[in-house]
Amino acid sequence: MPDRRTFLESILKTSAALAFAPGTIGRAQTSPSFSLRLAHALPVEIPADFTGLGYEMSSVATPGLLSVTNQRYANLVKGLGPAGVLRVGGIVANYTRYEPNGAAAAGRQNTVITRAGLEQFAAFLRKIGWKSIWSVNFAQGTIEQAVEEARAVSETLGSRLLALEIGNEVDSYGQGQPFRQPGYDYDAYRKQYAEWHAAIARAVPGIRFAAPDTARSVDWVERMAQDAKGDVQLLTTHYYRNGQTRGTAEQLLIPDPRLNDILARLRTSSQQSGIPWRICEINSFSGGGRPGVSDTFVGTLWTLNTLLLLAQYGCAGVNIETGVNQLGFVSSYSPIQDDGKGMNFAGVPYYGMLAFATAFAGCHQLLPLEPGSGSDSLHSYVFGASGKPRSAVVINMGTATEARVSVAGLGMKPARMLRLTAPSADNKTGVLFGGTQVGENGRWRAASAERIGGGAVTVPPMSAAVLLATHG
Repeated sequence: MPDRRTFLESILKTSAALAFAPGTIGRAQTSPSFSLRLAHALPVEIPADFTGLGYEMSSVATPGLLSVTNQRYANLVKGLGPAGVLRVGGIVANYTRYEPNGAAAAGRQNTVITRAGLEQFAAFLRKIGWKSIWSVNFAQGTIEQAVEEARAVSETLGSRLLALEIGNEVDSYGQGQPFRQPGYDYDAYRKQYAEWHAAIARAVPGIRFAAPDTARSVDWVERMAQDAKGDVQLLTTHYYRNGQTRGTAEQLLIPDPRLNDILARLRTSSQQSGIPWRICEINSFSGGGRPGVSDTFVGTLWTLNTLLLLAQYGCAGVNIETGVNQLGFVSSYSPIQDDGKGMNFAGVPYYGMLAFATAFAGCHQLLPLEPGSGSDSLHSYVFGASGKPRSAVVINMGTATEARVSVAGLGMKPARMLRLTAPSADNKTGVLFGGTQVGENGRWRAASAERIGGGAVTVPPMSAAVLLATHG
């Protein structure tokens, strides 16, 4: 397997001349390599709040960050859709306590959430129109503390509270620096969870719960789905492509051989139990991402394709991890970056989420495609409403060959196309969507679009295109 430098050099050498220039639409002299046609199968329903961001608990304890006074941040989040979910938890949740009238603290192993902090966060949620998943400290806290915090969170967030998590990455509690005795297994966890759940549910009638919030154990999710008995309303787990030190650009450009199996198992558990499932923490490489990979255009394309792939499997939502991580620095994979001086701006992966949001706008379904619509490096998806296609996304993650794609079989009316491009695959700046970047105010508006007459489109290597139908 080539190292990162060799791999990215090969991308640049093979694609520098044509990969990021505007493609030709409907070339008469060449036949499309792929043809998009709808299959005779049921569409996948996508919840309106599918899109999400994930935060360590310390972000809520930071004054002025997730705040109505931070207009730029609010614009960045709202740019990802009118509805969504902010998940607050992470490893820092294992070191967090609620002190309603205490002094707020945002340390990686010493975070204090106050009533004022909750009120700041609640106001921010109301401003952006999103909901939240909130985690209580199951690792080192007590039932009494969790009840007090859950009551305060429910009172403050109100209808903006989607669900409460009891613990973060509970399958790892008996490993490493354990919060439980070594050998801590699902049965031991389930017994404790039942005790905490019962106490919180008595204190806060009607509150919803998300569980088991595992780091990697699909088995725990499957077992939770089987014996939930009504005390879990949302199945949750985490996913990272690899660890930081083992991550490579190539891994983000090729399918993860284990991911499809994970998603298929989660989908089956959800269908059999009737409980929706959410990947409530996800990004490229754990440990804050790999600088020079996660924060490049490669990370942009990976983010876009991963969102679409999970939606295709019936996932109820995806929370892309962002901001300051459990180690105390801003992750390289963060869609929303922070200069440490109160200035927030769109990171490179943000553009993958922005392209998803643009394609998803006005839709509620992913429509199944016939075989032949893609390959290991060419990925195609079609969004729709009431079974009718309204947008399509084509992602060419190949490093050398442009993709020619026929969209005539979709039956979409004449449309416009927004390209997702960058000067090179390893660029950390210069990413454009619709010919422009997100403004300093956190807002985006397309500057250019190509017209499509219903024929074929060309998508250069290491780029993506969002095709939007013309309605009315």
